[in-house]
Amino acid sequence: MKELPNLREMLEASLVQAANECGQLLGVDLYMDGSIAGPISRKEYCAEITGASLIVGIESKEEYQGKFYMVVDLRDAIVLSSTLLGIPPARVVEKQRLAIFDPDDVDAFSEIANQITGSFNTVFQPFLPKKVHLKQLVPQKYIPEDQVGNAEGTDSFIPNGDYYLVKPKMIMPGFDLERFDLLVPEQLAVQFNVQERKQGKSEEKEHDSDDEFASDEIDGPAVLVLEDNSTDRRQFSEILAANGVKPVMAAYDADLKRLVTMQNVKAVLLGVANADEQELALCIKIANLFPNIPAPIIMCARQWTRVSVLKALKFGAKEILLKPCSSEELSAKVMKYLPST
Repeated sequence: MKELPNLREMLEASLVQAANECGQLLGVDLYMDGSIAGPISRKEYCAEITGASLIVGIESKEEYQGKFYMVVDLRDAIVLSSTLLGIPPARVVEKQRLAIFDPDDVDAFSEIANQITGSFNTVFQPFLPKKVHLKQLVPQKYIPEDQVGNAEGTDSFIPNGDYYLVKPKMIMPGFDLERFDLLVPEQLAVQFNVQERKQGKSEEKEHDSDDEFASDEIDGPAVLVLEDNSTDRRQFSEILAANGVKPVMAAYDADLKRLVTMQNVKAVLLGVANADEQELALCIKIANLFPNIPAPIIMCARQWTRVSVLKALKFGAKEILLKPCSSEELSAKVMKYLPST
């Protein structure tokens, strides 16, 4: 199986949001700090697991049908469920040592897993509209000593076959979390990576002279103007160019990593319509795409509510603007994050 960049992008964005949402649910700081990804067989993956884990099947419905799997180390699941239950840290450590995972833990972990599945839906659906709806299945305990040698897979653990693995590093202060993996069967992984079919059109669009307005004529800091409305995109870029900024215009389906790498982007101006859940997911996507690049996100929409403002800031936006905004306001919000020229 080849590398699937669109699937990886989508899963990583989902994990960023899931960590954020679960952190709020648990009342702790929980976040993702990088990940590795690539193809792996069931046999290879199971050989990596040395202790008990919980496997949560996530069923994909609508057009793209199948199951993928979230695998959480049992000790990590105990930390998460116990935190939700309000158990003191010293007792949590004891529960980890004794592998105590009682019915209350099962219920608490199921609630957390359901939150994670909801986060995945929020991110998946803008990428694959009307193609996917995700549903969490009942978590299953996986004991490698009992099951790794089985020749056939069953619903109680990971079926045989080839998978696309995303292995993030989840961080929670006070505890070392070991495993929070995602395994997507090859056939479903290829379907989820469907955006790849748009790449040719996206690249052609990016090279259109109108969509790269002033990018070669200005030596100032580059700002990615990400906006699907071509009129707004052009207007934003003209305002930035007038301030000595190099605008790099792109629509939502552009190859953003390529643009950022080529142009050394210093900030992102994200224009949306109403800042609804699907559009807010773009903010998560961008923040996750460039974790090692200090590119603040300035988000601009025609309609904001208190809840959507708070979510945008939570998802990574540094500034909020209301369309239509004046050139002075737009310039001031963007320029404060750019190096002096």
